[in-house]
Amino acid sequence: MSESISPQPTPAAIWKYPLPLQDVVELMLPRGARVLTMQKQNGQLTMWALVDPLAPLYLRSFAIVGTGNPAPNPEQGTYLATAQSGPFVWHLFEEIARG
Repeated sequence: MSESISPQPTPAAIWKYPLPLQDVVELMLPRGARVLTMQKQNGQLTMWALVDPLAPLYLRSFAIVGTGNPAPNPEQGTYLATAQSGPFVWHLFEEIARG
């Protein structure tokens, strides 16, 4: 009788990414990473994502938009999170690649 050995699931991890306060931010994230939140930590806007640490990295593009400023429409970006920073409120969108 032969036993089938099923592969062990890859352990997930939560990684953090400090975000510069600019209109578009490009980051290398493991393939399949899922953004969990964006908050201010120690004075720095920061994004946290659930990742597979063994997955290959690829470039993802995010937009940081202040309240009252033009936001990506649904064909251009997907809303992910909001963070408050003093009198400002910032909204994080992932830009949809056009190809």
